[in-house]
Amino acid sequence: MIATSLRFLPLVSLAGWLTMFAIKHRNLFAGDLAGLVYHLALIPLVQQLPGGPVVRFAGYLWLFLDALVDIVSINGIGSDIAWALRMGVHLFAAVWICGASWGLGGPSLWVGLPLGLGLALHAIFLAKVPNNKAILGIFVVPMMSAWLVSLQAVQLGL
Repeated sequence: MIATSLRFLPLVSLAGWLTMFAIKHRNLFAGDLAGLVYHLALIPLVQQLPGGPVVRFAGYLWLFLDALVDIVSINGIGSDIAWALRMGVHLFAAVWICGASWGLGGPSLWVGLPLGLGLALHAIFLAKVPNNKAILGIFVVPMMSAWLVSLQAVQLGL
């Protein structure tokens, strides 16, 4: 469990996550800012959640590099390049989510393992197929939301 002042970070991250998906298609700048909230709010959790050095390293890589993708998107790198970069960092997300979930057990495990594996499979095999963003969104929006809620439950000792 993390410090009391930080125990609601999974909910802050969830708010950024859902806001990002709700507004990014209408306003890329605002969506990328919400993406920054989503990623940066999880950084203190990497050290607090289970996982060895490799799992934690993958967590930090994912969060910092995906935040970097948000920033370069804000600064006009182009959607194709930003998407390719994001797919690359999703492999680190998969390692961290699976590793931390394995150590947590319970609902976090049952949501986190399919989420992490799905992110990895999408990044490797589906990033170039038609409607790939819709494919990702269909499974990742509910799965990531559920995983963040499970992390919040862990933080509150539920």
